Amino acid sequence: MGQRKREVRVTVRDIKFQEGNDFFNYRVAAMIESDAKYLFQKMPNDTNYTLVGGRVHFMETTKEAMIREVQEEVGYDITNDEFHMVEIAENFFDYQDAEGGIHKVQTLLFIYKIKIPKEVVIDRRDSFPMKDKPNTTLHWLSYEEAKKAPILPSFAKRLLEEDTLHHEIINDCKYGNE
Repeated sequence: MGQRKREVRVTVRDIKFQEGNDFFNYRVAAMIESDAKYLFQKMPNDTNYTLVGGRVHFMETTKEAMIREVQEEVGYDITNDEFHMVEIAENFFDYQDAEGGIHKVQTLLFIYKIKIPKEVVIDRRDSFPMKDKPNTTLHWLSYEEAKKAPILPSFAKRLLEEDTLHHEIINDCKYGNE
């Protein structure tokens, strides 16, 4: 009688959970600069720019998550580039869905500042599709454009200039804290 092969499946799990109508997310994001321009993403039907990034996987460090997210979304390996953490943000907000339900969201966000050398071959068109989400576009903005653009989180504009680590607690809840 032959031995049964034991199949081991490794699944990648984002660190997020939902309890009732409420959500928790553990995320990383990047302030990417190259050749005096900054890279932001814009989701379909959104008027705001946001930072490139995504959820941290279970048993993954924020640094590993940042390397993976930039590779997946921009198509560039930052492993050997200089990057460092500039922000830890605890973000609390809520929203009302189409049926009137209130959803509370808590996000723990680690933001890294990444400088890609200007001699590196990377897509430098003003606007181009994200690698893993073709309906989301990536945009290179000059410093002046970024200072005027609608960017979320709102403190991201401060990161255009600062390189030191900050901790922010942002409470944008509109519907109370019950």
